Amino acid sequence: MKFKTTTQNARRNFLKNLGTGSLAAISLPGILYPKETTAMPVHNGFFLQDEKYWAQIKKQFAVPSNLIMLNAANLCPAPASVNEKVSGIMSGLSKDVSFQYRKQFTEGRKNSIEALAMYTGVAPDEIGITRNTSESNNIIVNGLDLKAGDEIILWDQNHPSNGVAWEERAKRYGFKVKKVSMPENPKSVEELVKPFREAITPQTKLIAFSHISNTSGIALPAKLICELAGSKNILSFVDGAQSLGSTDLNLKLMGCDFYTGSTHKWFMGPLENGILYIKKDKVAQVWPNIISVGWKDSNMTVDEKFCALGQRNEATLAGLVETVNFHKTIGKTNIANRVVQLNDYLKDQIRTKIPAITFLTPISPELSAGITNINLPGKKPADITQKLYDLFGIATAPTGGIRIAPHIYNSLSDIDKLVSALQTLVV
Repeated sequence: MKFKTTTQNARRNFLKNLGTGSLAAISLPGILYPKETTAMPVHNGFFLQDEKYWAQIKKQFAVPSNLIMLNAANLCPAPASVNEKVSGIMSGLSKDVSFQYRKQFTEGRKNSIEALAMYTGVAPDEIGITRNTSESNNIIVNGLDLKAGDEIILWDQNHPSNGVAWEERAKRYGFKVKKVSMPENPKSVEELVKPFREAITPQTKLIAFSHISNTSGIALPAKLICELAGSKNILSFVDGAQSLGSTDLNLKLMGCDFYTGSTHKWFMGPLENGILYIKKDKVAQVWPNIISVGWKDSNMTVDEKFCALGQRNEATLAGLVETVNFHKTIGKTNIANRVVQLNDYLKDQIRTKIPAITFLTPISPELSAGITNINLPGKKPADITQKLYDLFGIATAPTGGIRIAPHIYNSLSDIDKLVSALQTLVV
């Protein structure tokens, strides 16, 4: 019997109400956020030992009880407080789109930049708000001066926007792209640094890598690689699509020259926002890709120089402040530790109960983060992920295997249900 989602039922209700002309009666339970927001719980400090606390955090999200979202590496739900903030502003804009009314959002964008800067540990003038990681990546790809004879080093597990994008630009400008691979089953941090070290030559201008692979879940030691690059006067560029919101991030401590990320993944923020970090002393080395109203060629912040992208959704921009507040309430470190705990528990349960499953992700949390990727022997990942959703209401992804990415809106019980479902599908 095929699993019926709340979305399918809601769609039927929508069409039924629309047919009778009763727009006021339209209700989409489980699709928006709860009518009554559950207050954020107060905690005594023992976060990982307290499932009751995390159960209260789970109530901040609108995911219905018959669905389990384990695809944070692609898209996360936003908590109720963020949804309410965004929808409230959208409602206001639907009534008044005058310049006078919208003037308030200019200050709102500055507040969002300041909040993101605080969250990432850098100065506000070093942060810009783009539309996603891909756009942020391409600003760096197309903005650096590279020529024939120059070399750049990429991890072969980079996202296409930080991989294929470089190869396309190299066709035009003649610089050399070198790719490095990681061992299939890395055993130490040194094994993750060594390929980059060995690829460096006097011609190397840049090392660009994903902080966490969106396929294998391997977490590169970003600080060590950035230190290596800096010691050779090489630029370092970190794609943080999988680390923004899932790790205890501090860009100043990381020491990268460039960092990018999206707010709709692990950060659990509004859709269609990304971040772009450029270290202050490197801003002059990057050319802007898009120039629009208000651009000026002097004393510009990162947001002013690189993120003049025309009309933006002011509601989602303002929602970023609420997202940062949500993270602050729980604690960045506590969120990161919870993500580790969920993955450790998942790996332990699979190894104990389904030994036939193979792991494509390192077991050690020192070498991986957020993502656990597995294979079922003799099964196609796309078939398994579809069955997990159709039969059990569990959302995963067929990315490089069966990719599982739990977050703080998941419980240990959710992991148990996934493992039980996999047990029925492995035979």
